Amino acid sequence: MTQWPDQNRPRQPENPRRVIGGYKFKRKQGVAGFSWTADLFLRAVLAGADAEARDEGLSYAISGQTVKLIPSAGRIDADVQGRSSRPYKLELVFTPWTHDEWDRIIAAFSAEALFAARFLVGELPQTVAPLITSLSIKTPIVAVKPGAKSNSDPVVTCTCGEPQVCKHVVAMSYIFAERLEEEPLLLFQLRGMPVARVLEQIHQKRTLSTRGENQAHPLPPAATDESLVVPLENALHDFWRPGRRLHELESRPVPTHTPHALLRRLGASPMGGRFPLVGLLATIYDTARARGIALRDRDSQ
Repeated sequence: MTQWPDQNRPRQPENPRRVIGGYKFKRKQGVAGFSWTADLFLRAVLAGADAEARDEGLSYAISGQTVKLIPSAGRIDADVQGRSSRPYKLELVFTPWTHDEWDRIIAAFSAEALFAARFLVGELPQTVAPLITSLSIKTPIVAVKPGAKSNSDPVVTCTCGEPQVCKHVVAMSYIFAERLEEEPLLLFQLRGMPVARVLEQIHQKRTLSTRGENQAHPLPPAATDESLVVPLENALHDFWRPGRRLHELESRPVPTHTPHALLRRLGASPMGGRFPLVGLLATIYDTARARGIALRDRDSQ
């Protein structure tokens, strides 16, 4: 018996339903030249999608089909409008770093003023990724294996019911990748800790370590080495003559270099504000030192 289509059932539109005020993918460079954070995130998501999902997902992103995108601690929630009458609901749940892992990461970040200063201006140096790996952190800062299984990172679900990364997830990922270029520190939030809390902990740890070194700053080596002190009456005969001892200065051991010694001695700045003065000055010192070395090496060639 011939089965005729149900004339009363509404037909599914061929194109997604139009959205007003949705998030649109607006990069002038297109999908090329992403920052390292956005590039790694997007590559991980696209690796779990087939070619059709990637193409349609990009088309959805350009036309603004994402109507909601909320990153929070350990997850991203989003709504993407497709051909259905209601938007599809998406969840990306990321593997959080444990309390012990966060302690090790914060300690490593706090040890270098450069990281603290870059974070405070919203930048995420690419050296962060290998640093975290060197701390034996099992989960990298950027997702690498998205999927629907419990051991995926992130665990991806969409109410469209697709068993793999669907076009709705791809569309949302393009929008989020574009946002990561402006707010790369959101990667910390996806690992379980709000960005403001990360910056607060780094600042607290650096303040404590700086104050401790300021209170117990060691005396100069010459003041504690009695063998270097010669009685004045024994030095009168050659006080004005350096003699053969001048060359001995070159053989003296080089003192241990303490980075940002002046800033450490002064301690935390009493000035308030969003950007601690000590961290910003440390970055300026490092930049000036590197530029000076480069100029010296260039002139010596």
